[in-house]
Amino acid sequence: MKISRETPLIKSQFLQTVENNSEAVIWHSLFGRPKIVSVQMLEFIRIFAIPQTLNLVYEEYEFDNNEMAYLKEMIVDYFLIPKGFDERSLLSKRMQKREQTITNGSLINYLSLIVSEGCNFRCAYCIHFNNLETSHRIKNSKKFMQFEIAKDAIDRYMGILRQHGKKVAEVNFGGGEPLLAWPVINLILEYCQLTYGKEFLFNFSINTNASLITAKIAKKLKEYNVRTALSIDGLSDGNDKVRLTKAGGKTFNIIVKGFENLMAQYHSLNGITITVNEHNFPYLSEKIIDWAAKWQMREVRIDIDVIGMVAMPIGGIVKTLMRMRRYARKYGITVFGFWSRPVENLNDSPLDSHVAFCGAVRGNSICISPSGDIYSCGYSIEKLGTLDQMDSFYKTGEKYHRFINTHTIGAKEMCRGCIIEGQCGGGCNITQEFSRAAKTLKVDRMCDFYRAMTKELLLEQLHEVNS
Repeated sequence: MKISRETPLIKSQFLQTVENNSEAVIWHSLFGRPKIVSVQMLEFIRIFAIPQTLNLVYEEYEFDNNEMAYLKEMIVDYFLIPKGFDERSLLSKRMQKREQTITNGSLINYLSLIVSEGCNFRCAYCIHFNNLETSHRIKNSKKFMQFEIAKDAIDRYMGILRQHGKKVAEVNFGGGEPLLAWPVINLILEYCQLTYGKEFLFNFSINTNASLITAKIAKKLKEYNVRTALSIDGLSDGNDKVRLTKAGGKTFNIIVKGFENLMAQYHSLNGITITVNEHNFPYLSEKIIDWAAKWQMREVRIDIDVIGMVAMPIGGIVKTLMRMRRYARKYGITVFGFWSRPVENLNDSPLDSHVAFCGAVRGNSICISPSGDIYSCGYSIEKLGTLDQMDSFYKTGEKYHRFINTHTIGAKEMCRGCIIEGQCGGGCNITQEFSRAAKTLKVDRMCDFYRAMTKELLLEQLHEVNS
């Protein structure tokens, strides 16, 4: 973008701000690129609400070298643009340049094997069963993955990685509760290392409720350095309100037993994932942070139920999450969730990289069901292909290609005008799927929640800079 001193410049309509008494964070709601500026600089930027040339500005204001450099930075980062400049057109052209990375499969770097569609729990908010019940997947008779399907998926996935010169394989075991299919997981771990271990570095992970982790399983997870994503929904009083056995029984103690088995094998517990709705949210407090610290955890992920409406005021949710996040710092624990994703994405501009809400909509992950069907996410009901199409399902015009294109930044009409359009991109796709199927207003509510959390997190960063 070439600018002369005679070019009329105007403040971008996508410039967003949060501010305190002396400073502000500004960002471009399409392109990101956040900056901390003084309130005085923010007021100066606002004079470009009416088109101004640089010649006129230089005549009226005095600038030192730092201020001159900052003004140029505002232009380079599209906070100040030539009158009539089309920022959406620029974004669209950049996205088109990345088409080949979608249609040649080079975006794919993560494989999730849905080894079990069943579960020994029946959590009140379950994203897996509640979304699947709106589709054909719940009726599929194949609930557990056979080793032959898993082996075929691994072989084809390794072929994609090899084709693009990649040396790291990310393999996840998901569900349902994947440990219901432990014999298959065990075989897969052995097969991957024996067949491909000299060529690829494997990063294994598993999403589990931990209740089925025995000493024997814990030892094997340690042996293969399987990263465990552990779910528990608070301490016993909160967890046992929503995380239940199929018979409606309590689960806290049996989950903790799984944790103990992991620790006995010196398998570090990096963190936990807590899902909250109106039933266990009242029990969410700093006590869970104290508890996590005793287990030497470094992360506590807290997600608001992504499909249920959660009948609580957004302001109260925001206040509680921010309070717990601040409290956790004294232990060096990071508290995060989907609600922190837009702020995490701010530094990555869609002009320079493929920004998305998650790896599924970015095109990085493929999930294989027990029947050999391909999905973008283990909880999705939108089938992208079948295992025998894995060498071609990403080609031009195929469902994967169309799925990624309809989820790129700027593609969703519903997101236009949002202050975090380029950082959120429509939020969780499973929320979108369930909301369409169940005809709820969940998407609108989550949008309000993500916007509110983004503002609070940016104000928190301002406070940290000044403290």
